[in-house]
Amino acid sequence: MYAAAHVHFINALENNTFNEFTRLLNAANAANDIKSLKEMYVDFLVRENCVYSLDDEKKFLRLFANDETVQTQAELEDIAKELLCVCVTLGENPLIRYHRPLDIKETINRRIPEQLAKAVQSELDNFCATNPEYPPPRDPPLPSGTLIILDRTIDPISPFLHEFTYQAMVADLLEVEEIPTGLKYEYKYTQEDGTTQDQEVTLVETDPVYCTIRHMHIANTTEKLISDFNAFLDENQISSSSGPTTAASLSDMKNMISNLPQYQEMKSRFSAHMNIASECMSEFKSQNLEEIGLLEQDMACGETPEGEKPKNLVEALTPILDDPLTSQMVKTRLILLWIATSDAVDPEDLETLLAVARLEQEYKDAIENIKLLGVQLSKSANKLGKKMKKGLKKKTNPQQEVPFDLSRYVPVVKRIVEGHIDGTIDQSLFPNNIRNVKQRNTRKNTEEAVKEVPKLRVYKTQWHKKSSKGTNAAPKPPSGPPIIIFIVGGMTYSEIRSAYEIAETFDREVYIGSTHIITPDKFVTDLGKLDKKIPPPKGLIPPYTGSIHKSNSVPGGGQQALPPRTTSSVPNSNSKGHHHKLLGKW
Repeated sequence: MYAAAHVHFINALENNTFNEFTRLLNAANAANDIKSLKEMYVDFLVRENCVYSLDDEKKFLRLFANDETVQTQAELEDIAKELLCVCVTLGENPLIRYHRPLDIKETINRRIPEQLAKAVQSELDNFCATNPEYPPPRDPPLPSGTLIILDRTIDPISPFLHEFTYQAMVADLLEVEEIPTGLKYEYKYTQEDGTTQDQEVTLVETDPVYCTIRHMHIANTTEKLISDFNAFLDENQISSSSGPTTAASLSDMKNMISNLPQYQEMKSRFSAHMNIASECMSEFKSQNLEEIGLLEQDMACGETPEGEKPKNLVEALTPILDDPLTSQMVKTRLILLWIATSDAVDPEDLETLLAVARLEQEYKDAIENIKLLGVQLSKSANKLGKKMKKGLKKKTNPQQEVPFDLSRYVPVVKRIVEGHIDGTIDQSLFPNNIRNVKQRNTRKNTEEAVKEVPKLRVYKTQWHKKSSKGTNAAPKPPSGPPIIIFIVGGMTYSEIRSAYEIAETFDREVYIGSTHIITPDKFVTDLGKLDKKIPPPKGLIPPYTGSIHKSNSVPGGGQQALPPRTTSSVPNSNSKGHHHKLLGKW
């Protein structure tokens, strides 16, 4: 069917895998049909300009579950190879900073960030050994960036909170489908004749309206939609012979949009976000989220909007948990948040809340399993982690006003990165000494490695450098080296938003990624599975079953030769990770 093939792999292959692949090609007399073999180092998803994902939600279960059969080191080495892809794509050989918790004697695996940091450093050292010119020079010159490795235990609060910014609210409250490039949502649209029609919208980077409002509080979102819609009408000199000439509400927008058939694309975008914002507000009211969200923020922040310590939290939670209109999931999130924010959980209070909530077993399992993330369920808990909490507390800046009482909590990830930038981070909790330790051991086989594997020219990709004033304007150079954040076990939409805020505040390149993106409901569901046996991962690539019948010789004798293997990584022979990835992932 085709004259020849170029075979590109999304990540480096293990040597034994490549050798077997070569053997099969030669045995099938297919060497002449293969024009190139290249390892691309793109084994991750780019979700947004500043956001990447390894798209592997099962990693949370395999790394944090109470299952002794899971090979933690193999899982981490698998992640390390994918993080190497991120670094290579960015053209960075970063310093690595990681979280080293004080309470490492807990029953859960609290050394995940440190173990992963060592594995990533090993991958980087091997890559640099075979690519002496890596990393490529930056223009303008900047010091090496930093890779900050954390895991989900760093902040057990964010995953349970109701977030009231547009993107997070959509993912939490509406039935959306996660796709590789964003979110997909289906809704019913009322047409001009009064009939309804199913509509599908994708919330992705190519939608300028979505990119403008995704991190706005829902109250500001509706105002922004109306403002931008009126600006669109004004720019295109659109007027109406009957009715208002500007929109003052989402209802006005709905009526005016139906009279704009010639502006189909923008009409579709504004209409979609208008409907989505309306449905979010409808869920906000029907689920009593104003009262629930305020209580959540009091627990998460440890203070009320007036700055006082919240009192009688059990009494405040009881009527909400007893309300039959409060869903089992929301009840579970509230109890988990109460546990995660308590210095000491009184067993009698917990028993009272559980009795009032009347939870089904799957939700009780999630509450019981929170201890696997280091959150204790009794007064006798180890409290050595308090030093970390105190070190991350930030003094309130009176000039920084919090515009909404429902959005006071600052994710721990944001505080850590801010501390890294301004130099106030606790070095004992977040050391960056991996490179110094590893470089005494890594390059002993450098000459052999360079001879064995050809070099790969690295092309740097910048995801987020888009001009805010049009595509023709040159991007502003960053004020410092880039920061790459990675969270093992899932990242929240509030943490994603924080990365954008840090990038804007400090004028830095900030990239945030994780094994996957989590929503509160998904996180609670996964928590409930942590005490269950983890099924082994299924291979996505079927074994080769074809018959080999062609001659492997060439005219005149001799063996066919495949084209050179274009790669630049020395595989880790000790890795037992799973490399069955779909090529369509990228």
